[in-house]
Amino acid sequence: MFLGKVVGTVWSTKKSPDLEGVRFLVVHPYDLEKEPTRNIVIVADRLGAGTGEMVMCAFGKAARSAIGNQDMAIEAAVVGIVDRVDITDSVSEEMREAAVKLARDNGRS
Repeated sequence: MFLGKVVGTVWSTKKSPDLEGVRFLVVHPYDLEKEPTRNIVIVADRLGAGTGEMVMCAFGKAARSAIGNQDMAIEAAVVGIVDRVDITDSVSEEMREAAVKLARDNGRS
């Protein structure tokens, strides 16, 4: 999973039949310092997140489970709209660096 800010929406009049009725958002992932990464991710959204909101997103099977269809042709989905993020200062520098790397790679490396 990753945290990100909704920075836009994707509109598509022609798409796979299994994607009909699904809303898509442009999400800019954050690292642990609450700074945006250089990536953007297109995510499916059934929760009604809006532009400017911070969201929690899942990849793969977890994303398809959140949408409710394991056969759906999506890779990422909103699984929560975030109210607040607290990161303790007692996290070791090594752990913080590892988490920042994971956030940068969106957990894919």
